[in-house]
Amino acid sequence: MLHVWLIGGLAVYFVALLALSFVRQRTKSGEDFFLAGRKTPAWMLGFAFIATWYGGNSALISVDSAYADGMSSWWILGGPTVIAVIALIAFAPLIRRTGAMSQNGILASRYNAATGNLLSVVLTLYLIMWGASQMVAIGHFFESFFDISYFTAVLIAVAVCVVYALVGGFRAVVYTEVFQFLLLLAGLVVTMCVALALSGGWDNVAAIAAETREPGYFNLFQGIQLNLSFIISFGLAFMIDGAAWQRIQAAPTPRAARWTAVTALIGFVPLYFFVVITGIASLGVFGEVPEGGIVSTLAAGHMPPWLTTLVFVGIAAAIMSTICTTFNVASLYITELTVKYALKDATQKQTVRTGRVATVAAAVLGMVVAVQLPSALDVLELASELITAGLFWPMVFGFFWKRGNTPGAIASILAGGAFILYGFAIEFGAPLPHFWNDGPARILTGLALSLVAYLVVSLATKPETEKAEAFIATARGR
Repeated sequence: MLHVWLIGGLAVYFVALLALSFVRQRTKSGEDFFLAGRKTPAWMLGFAFIATWYGGNSALISVDSAYADGMSSWWILGGPTVIAVIALIAFAPLIRRTGAMSQNGILASRYNAATGNLLSVVLTLYLIMWGASQMVAIGHFFESFFDISYFTAVLIAVAVCVVYALVGGFRAVVYTEVFQFLLLLAGLVVTMCVALALSGGWDNVAAIAAETREPGYFNLFQGIQLNLSFIISFGLAFMIDGAAWQRIQAAPTPRAARWTAVTALIGFVPLYFFVVITGIASLGVFGEVPEGGIVSTLAAGHMPPWLTTLVFVGIAAAIMSTICTTFNVASLYITELTVKYALKDATQKQTVRTGRVATVAAAVLGMVVAVQLPSALDVLELASELITAGLFWPMVFGFFWKRGNTPGAIASILAGGAFILYGFAIEFGAPLPHFWNDGPARILTGLALSLVAYLVVSLATKPETEKAEAFIATARGR
């Protein structure tokens, strides 16, 4: 009977997504398909921002981590997200004033086309890896509820995401993400309340923690150094994340772009504490993390069918919204390169068609990674390190440092990106020499190489003062 409820809930959810995908559909140009014509209100973009970042890792992995490690597990994903969004509140008007449709356009304007193209390659790899991490999450999540294989679960979820992403482009993504955010919020609140009720309240949870956990279990900063690699790689990567910048670039005005980030921050702070409290509250329910994960086990074994369905659909919505976003943004960068070099005189109709083909390509590549590396947190960490080490310095310094130039930016992207890709090869089993194990050594080394390359090569080559000053003036609204 529970399976009937779950399948029925998914069916209603899928129909609602498809209906929303057709609402006010106007995908006649590239800007329509990828930015919804820059007419979406800030509050809606803010909700889409939250639903995009708050994926399977946030809702599932953070709960299990909090059960084991307590309040400090907030720093795995909550801390980096909040730090990144605070930085984006300051950066959002600068980003929007550039008028570019993507980060490729921003770097091409600041440096040159080759720099923008390198960014597109790195960001596409990152987005595919990020999407793969969410495919891993939903594959295991569906496995815990249905008698299907991991691959089948991933295939079903990806197929649904592809359909509604193809129909309406970014506008469909935003509308469905607002809907998915509301479902996720309801599911998280229900799960937290059930965990607290089953554990006998917060006082009983505190008593259990005092007997079974180390001192400092409720200390937010306890053992923060253990999560340093996540804070660095996720925090810096999220700050320059293509999906976040897409929502900022889709805002009608620079002021609306800032409010998009503010709305996201207001939502993120309680959401990440919801999952941490849920994990801690589960101390009175489970003696150890159950095989299917805390959220799945709570929903399947400790709730009436209608509440189980609400939680199940809410979590699935969060994961699938992130998957769909990675498809849409990755297809933007693939399309830009295709139109620039293979379809130089492409019409708007051809551009939209290319975007749809690129969406399917991104989905297929993401599935390949998800099958090869079925650990969601590991995949996300590798993806974050790639974008951080490869792109952070030339993107951020480009808005402020006039002496930074094209050779320096290219050297920075190549140095940092190549180092992290070397690390990818090791993760895939290549017997290559390396000096790092677990911890922040790999990402710190990649960041250092990238920064040194940017500074040294920029200072050693001819300045591009006029171009840099024009870009910075535009970004600051002068």
